[in-house]
Amino acid sequence: MKKVFILLTVSALSAAALSSCGNNDAMYQYDLNNYVTLGNYKGIEVSVAEIKENMESQHDSILNQNKYDVDTGAAAEDGNKITYSLTAQVDGAAVESLAKTDAVFIVGSSTTDYEALTEAMSGITAGETKEITVKLPDDYTDAALAGKDAVLTLNVASVTTSVTPDTLTDDMVKTATKEKYTTIADFDEYLYSNFKQTLVWDKVIADTKFSSYPKKEAESYYNNSLASYQSTAAQYGVTLESLVSLYGMTTDTFYNTIAQQAVNQVYQDMTMLSIAEKENLVPDDAKLDEVAAELAESYGYENVDALKKDVTKEALTQSATFDMVLDFLEANAVEVE
Repeated sequence: MKKVFILLTVSALSAAALSSCGNNDAMYQYDLNNYVTLGNYKGIEVSVAEIKENMESQHDSILNQNKYDVDTGAAAEDGNKITYSLTAQVDGAAVESLAKTDAVFIVGSSTTDYEALTEAMSGITAGETKEITVKLPDDYTDAALAGKDAVLTLNVASVTTSVTPDTLTDDMVKTATKEKYTTIADFDEYLYSNFKQTLVWDKVIADTKFSSYPKKEAESYYNNSLASYQSTAAQYGVTLESLVSLYGMTTDTFYNTIAQQAVNQVYQDMTMLSIAEKENLVPDDAKLDEVAAELAESYGYENVDALKKDVTKEALTQSATFDMVLDFLEANAVEVE
């Protein structure tokens, strides 16, 4: 099974399989022809250029994760990172509360508590020392120092710029994928297949018609999603309403959103299952074992036996079936330049 990092199209696991733990009620025990009219799903054209563009975006993302700093050897300018230390004196006595060690300032975006200190950063060089006199605010935390002049001594350790590597390496891929993929070639093979499946699946869904949907499955997805958010809120010690507000939504918008997501998931499930039935795609025991092993690893189970205590065979079968459908669609797609 191509376990994805970017796209989890086979979302039956996360949305249905794992969330249906302990639920022995079989899903989709209906004639799906009453709900779904499949469109074209064979010979779907996919753009090789678009696949490669998406792959390049993933490469760029990993390269950006591997940025490194180099000394500029020049005066600090916008975007440069200044690493500095700061000492301070008031009336000749050191003030530890104003001291800093290995502090970082980004020219053009960072600020300090004192305008004069911020201005001093522009154009400064590594190894340079500057003295700046600032007036402490009248409401300074130490009342004995409030309103007094402080002499700040700024010592610059380095002025650096961030550099993005030009070339992706196997080590970068290993780190980014937590050693799921150890070479660029293996990673690119996965990416190509993954993005090809994504493009095909989007077109299949767009060409499928739905007259209605079974309410039981939609309600199951909705309830599981809601329970997950409620659990997250409890972990952080906040109400669901407070958590939702962090996402920039009202509670009504939130409830409507997860309800629509539930319906959309049911649409995807029914489409997958309809194609599987039409093409007689039935996972055998070897496929089920493969999927179980992948899921146990992905979801942090100690072993497959531990996973199977939480996930029903029906859920594993559905996940494996969906995987087979995606492979089938990919194999029957037509690549165009």
